[in-house]
Amino acid sequence: MEIYHPRDEELIREMRRVRRSYKRKRLIWGFLILLILSIAAGIFVFNRYYRLAVTHGSAMGSTLPEGSLVLVRKTEEGTGYQAGDIILYEKRFTKPVEVEVLSEKGKPRKFCKYILYREMGTTKQYYAASADGKVWHVSADKADQFESTEEGIVRLETDDLPNGEYWLREVFASYGHDLLKDPVPFNVNNPEKTQMKRILAAPGDRVVLSPATETRVNGYPISTAYTSGRTTDSEIEARRVNVQQGKYFVQGDQLSLSVDSRNTDYSTVSEAEILGRAEFVIWPVRAFGDLTGVQTTVTGGEPEVAE
Repeated sequence: MEIYHPRDEELIREMRRVRRSYKRKRLIWGFLILLILSIAAGIFVFNRYYRLAVTHGSAMGSTLPEGSLVLVRKTEEGTGYQAGDIILYEKRFTKPVEVEVLSEKGKPRKFCKYILYREMGTTKQYYAASADGKVWHVSADKADQFESTEEGIVRLETDDLPNGEYWLREVFASYGHDLLKDPVPFNVNNPEKTQMKRILAAPGDRVVLSPATETRVNGYPISTAYTSGRTTDSEIEARRVNVQQGKYFVQGDQLSLSVDSRNTDYSTVSEAEILGRAEFVIWPVRAFGDLTGVQTTVTGGEPEVAE
């Protein structure tokens, strides 16, 4: 005979409550673990493939207003960009260095010759220019020579010189001078600025520039669908530019204000300077949206016969 006791129901209810509590805890811990794993995976993927950038200046016009927050896909090895892509890049604004070389008595060492070197650990590397850019040799015999002016100034272009410390060593003394024994130190400190512009022409393309008319790429005028301002309002030197391998001709959307590859001092942007392609505008809301589809850079129709 089964004996019923009122406390049996209390025990059953308590057991059910414990089971429900245990299930809730399992669900909460499972959700937290899934959330942590998702955040970790998201951070890994984001840091691996993307970066956030803030545009500065008015060069991109209404396409990317000043202060826009943009999602940029990081550049990968072997990545090729095409006309129309909006890229983030870090361009180095170089300026020549003029080193004054004086004798022990403080007089200019005029018409003397020098070689340029840098120290890499315990090794000296000597500079020589080539068709492909800078070349560094361990032998001083292969180094280029630079001659000082009548004022004792050695002028050096710094396009191919990374920021850092360098030395000039005298290898030829002009009449009336003894060879200078001590090397002359100097520094290269050229600023690097991160910018965002649209690629107008890729390697192999031809660009024709004129202060009196719109820019033309491979014979076609550029599209003005995403531009503001006028080319004629900017200071452009009339010339043709054949874009070399590994280089890109870039231009801002605000034609009259943008400083870009149309300026001779600015030149083209190299692949090594490109940080990535702008893919999506996050802020402001009025510019919110995808950027990868904005790639038309030339108008339709036939190119003009004369470039």
